[in-house]
Amino acid sequence: MSVPLARRNVFFQKGKLILSVLSIGASLAMILLLMGFREGLYSALTAYVDNLDVDLIATQSGNEGVVSANSVLPGRIHNDLEELADAREAGHIAVAGVIFTVDEDKSPIVLVGYEPDSGLGDPWNLGDGRYLEQDDEILLDTWLAQRSGVAIGDTVELLSREFNVVGLTKGTASWMAPYAFVTLPAAQEALGLVDSVSYHLLRLNNRANLDTAKDAIETRFPNVRAIEPDQIADTDRRAIAAVMDRPINVLLFVAVIIGVAVMALTSYTSIMDRLREYGLLKAVGAKPLRLNVVVIQESLLNSSLGLITGVALAYSSAALIMAQWPQFNVTILPDSVWKIAVLGLIMTLLAAILPIRRLDRINVLDVFKA
Repeated sequence: MSVPLARRNVFFQKGKLILSVLSIGASLAMILLLMGFREGLYSALTAYVDNLDVDLIATQSGNEGVVSANSVLPGRIHNDLEELADAREAGHIAVAGVIFTVDEDKSPIVLVGYEPDSGLGDPWNLGDGRYLEQDDEILLDTWLAQRSGVAIGDTVELLSREFNVVGLTKGTASWMAPYAFVTLPAAQEALGLVDSVSYHLLRLNNRANLDTAKDAIETRFPNVRAIEPDQIADTDRRAIAAVMDRPINVLLFVAVIIGVAVMALTSYTSIMDRLREYGLLKAVGAKPLRLNVVVIQESLLNSSLGLITGVALAYSSAALIMAQWPQFNVTILPDSVWKIAVLGLIMTLLAAILPIRRLDRINVLDVFKA
């Protein structure tokens, strides 16, 4: 009896059902978008490290991040590091946060200097143009170029040097600091790194010897740390989380409260609209437990439809946001969808408490008098 009754109650008024599902879906989509914004923020700022495709990164001791630290190492130890790690490929990069200025528009960027011939440290996604060939050339993030009104073939000034824009990269945008790429010699000159680099990149012949390579490097050079890219990305993520996690978590908490309130209001109004029907069922012998099960089933059905709607709204909204504002990367992971599904179940059970309490207090005589 209870399952068909719950389904009939939910689908009886189509207009009300649509409004309820949209309300629940919007609250769940808000939570998903906030989670996606947080994940996108982290992934955008660690995108360079995530795409390096190296086994070890040698960094100055005490500077274990790329975005959140400022490492300086002598370039002359390059051959020693390569030999100690038994590396098949090695390269250098220079990384620093600088200000990119075009007319009156100023933007913080992460400047990366790499060796075009080494195949290490170069951009992982070139959208338009070509890769670097000369020291007076630069690759800009596509969104940064559009925002600054710069196109391929234009000349831009950076750190008192002029560079020709030869290509535009994709997947390198961030609302905090997009990436720009120049050759390593150009970066060293612009940043004042005389015979120095920020990081040494190493690809090993045998990754099984990773720990041995780390120990050999750190024993020979006490001021150098040999770290895996995942560890560096994790350091940057923690540095960003220390600033951003608290306000985002507050917004997530508010979104959850809104979701519970919407579900509770939906369930409560449904019960109040059918109070006479429930009273009649109670009068003819329906047990309170059976009626409570109907309420929970109605809430579960509403929340299931709302979850489907919310996921669709979240993905479509994320695509729209990234199309209109490429600097905002919204990454909705499958894991986040599962978390929302579990959260939705918990919210449904919490939302059912109020209508169940109201249902338990129904006086059959009062229903018949009405």
